[in-house]
Amino acid sequence: MKVTVAKVDEIYFDGEADSLSVAGASGQMMVLPKHMPLITTLKPCTLVVRVGNEAKKFEIEGGILEVRRDAATVIL
Repeated sequence: MKVTVAKVDEIYFDGEADSLSVAGASGQMMVLPKHMPLITTLKPCTLVVRVGNEAKKFEIEGGILEVRRDAATVIL
């Protein structure tokens, strides 16, 4: 699935990923390809984007997550 993690003026990650782990309004969640669509606020956490065996980690203070069938966008 395509994952984008960005601020208004900076892109932290933009590419294909196997999963995205983050703390949403209702708790910790993992987004996988073909996840049901949703929009949620994010709590401060370590956001993890997994690409194969590699984990890219980002410390965030909160934000918004939008999930579509084959894409997830995080706005910080």
